[in-house]
Amino acid sequence: MYLNEENWLKKKNKKILIILVLMVLCAFFILNSQVSYYQGINYRVRIVKIPLYLKVIDFFSRHYNYKITAEEIIAGSKSDKEKAVRLLKWTQENIRPVPPGLPLIDDHVWHIIIRGYGTDDQFQDVFTTLCNYAELDGFFCWINSADNKQKKPFSFVRLKRGWTFFDAYRGVYFKNSKQEIANINDLLANNWHIVSISNRDIFEDYGAYFKSLRYLNYENCKLSRAAIQSPFKRFLFWNKNKKYGL
Repeated sequence: MYLNEENWLKKKNKKILIILVLMVLCAFFILNSQVSYYQGINYRVRIVKIPLYLKVIDFFSRHYNYKITAEEIIAGSKSDKEKAVRLLKWTQENIRPVPPGLPLIDDHVWHIIIRGYGTDDQFQDVFTTLCNYAELDGFFCWINSADNKQKKPFSFVRLKRGWTFFDAYRGVYFKNSKQEIANINDLLANNWHIVSISNRDIFEDYGAYFKSLRYLNYENCKLSRAAIQSPFKRFLFWNKNKKYGL
């Protein structure tokens, strides 16, 4: 009786060991499978192939770097508007326009921060990504001028009074006549004036773009790149949009 029981335990342990070995081998092959991401260099897009394990490691590395960076910037902030202004100021102080002769590179937002330079839309991308990590809904998009002859990227952040408008590239936001950060309704009612926190030339023609703001679907911010950098939000996005991949 005891011998049979001992043999049964040996067979069971052997099966468990085989299963564990197979699981390890499967994990090894899956994690070493080739995946890809897109990288734009001087407006030419190429596909970069890397093993899955490296993509996973890089993803979580970027996530925690965003989180730590945002927390450091907003530490001690007493309101959502103070958070937004601090993040705008940090973006201005740490990102520069693309220096002459250097390539225009577009891949991950964190890489823009590491390089320390970017294009107009990349300033907006950095700012709104950090806003999301500061628990402020944010996104950027390209806005047409009233005559549809110009198109520029701008940032949108949801504060206590609603959606607000920022130009992270020029370090600009807007206040209304009560000295509150102007929301979209203030802008549409022409109740605004420019507040600049940078030394760059102020773009004077913002009003030509405000008419387009009434047509934006602000809830689409949940689908923007700035909003899906954390693992949980990326998984929710992927679950609904599997064609885009993780």
